[in-house]
Amino acid sequence: MEAFSSLALLSGVATENIMLAAAIFTRMSALAFFLPGLGERAVPVRVRLTAAMAVTLVISPVLMSGFTPPATIAHTVAMLVAEAVSGALIGFSIRIAVFAIQTAGAIASQSLSLAQLFGSNFGYQPESPIANLLMFAAVVVAVSSGLHFQAVSVLVVFYDIIPVGVFPGGSQTGEWAANRAAFAFSAAMSLALPFIVLGFMYNLAIGAANRAMPQLMVAFVGIPAVTLAGMMLLAMTAPMLLGIWLDMVGDLIGELMGYAQ
Repeated sequence: MEAFSSLALLSGVATENIMLAAAIFTRMSALAFFLPGLGERAVPVRVRLTAAMAVTLVISPVLMSGFTPPATIAHTVAMLVAEAVSGALIGFSIRIAVFAIQTAGAIASQSLSLAQLFGSNFGYQPESPIANLLMFAAVVVAVSSGLHFQAVSVLVVFYDIIPVGVFPGGSQTGEWAANRAAFAFSAAMSLALPFIVLGFMYNLAIGAANRAMPQLMVAFVGIPAVTLAGMMLLAMTAPMLLGIWLDMVGDLIGELMGYAQ
């Protein structure tokens, strides 16, 4: 009888651990599909799921003490759905920085008359060459600086405010998402400001030349000139833009860590 009691106790502990691992894996999988680097189209799904499994094995012992397994199948499904929503929310909060650099590249391309030229498709939709270049460089810089490790730290800390199986609050989540979207657009405008100024000066010069010499097709002269000037400006400012963007990402993660603590 003692052997059966021990076996039943061991079975209960194993079930609890499996439930916790499934919950953590669900949240981490949703996070991995948004993270810069792991969440790109070029990364196979197997790699993302393997990374999610590795993180699950690492952080499961940390959360094991305060976990209460669900009693029914319906509660289990609700727990997994809540974990997926929480992981997507945390991943979106970090992914918004990639949206900012992507939008900045689109604005720069529009200012340099390159918006209709599409390069290699690094993301999930066609982008202009400058947007692709900045996005690829930003992802490389983010991964090289250990952003994915910081994201896992945010995931662990966020279990204090969004425990396992708890849905995020609706009103707070909506307000928070609106603030993140506003941050993305303001950051994109700040990063693309040199190209906006160049585009404004180009249009001003084209307008003045057109008034002075109406017979001259100034666009045929101006577009190659502004494109060359834009490429030179991109070569000079790209390191600075990526540094500013990386500082923005660091501030964003620090804000998330402070919010969670």
